[in-house]
Amino acid sequence: MTPGFRSDKPGKSPFMDMDLVPVYEDEGATVVTLRPEIVQNLGVRTHQATRGAPPRRIVTTGYMFRDAKGLTALVDLFDREAAAVRPGQIAEVRILDTPTVYHGVVDSIESDIDIGARAFKARIRMTHADIVLRPNMLAEVVILATVAGRQAIYIPREALIRTGQRNAVVLALGAGRFQPVEVTPGVETDDWVEIQRGVKEGDVVVTSGQFLIDSEANVRASFQRMEPVEK
Repeated sequence: MTPGFRSDKPGKSPFMDMDLVPVYEDEGATVVTLRPEIVQNLGVRTHQATRGAPPRRIVTTGYMFRDAKGLTALVDLFDREAAAVRPGQIAEVRILDTPTVYHGVVDSIESDIDIGARAFKARIRMTHADIVLRPNMLAEVVILATVAGRQAIYIPREALIRTGQRNAVVLALGAGRFQPVEVTPGVETDDWVEIQRGVKEGDVVVTSGQFLIDSEANVRASFQRMEPVEK
């Protein structure tokens, strides 16, 4: 066996009666090919990179009250948060000290600001009436907002590999092939991170199991650098 042998075309090894194994390269990066059962055992999950306004989770508190439209949560929004919140956005409402999550939508944002608190008031209209909810109950509200006017490529934060020396993600290329690539991260929210370089819209990134795949790719790349190339 001569592991250092390289060929620029398919065929058989000149040293043994064995087919040459194809190696796919993109800008010199190592591609790891895994069998389906290994992918399943690693618990690999993926997410497609999307261009748009990065999602942002805004967490605030308020209280429940009832008006002509029904049960509503009135919450505070600081000026920087108010810029990302618009009517129609989805909200998750939890009554303090209870695990149940109720759903609502942003109904309106009051134009007047509370000077003392430096906050705007937003009304979250509950999408269903529930006998558990009562006026004056304190509530924690999570608004699923977006950064208005900002269009970027973003991926889940859990997909980003940070080593202190590099930032990288693992791309799923299909057919069990995976490729680590270095990236330049940008704006981050609670769950998402903007990618300024290294990932294109539509690329599929690995969000679970990527650390083991990246380690395997690094080991293979190290061995390849040590092997002499035969001509």
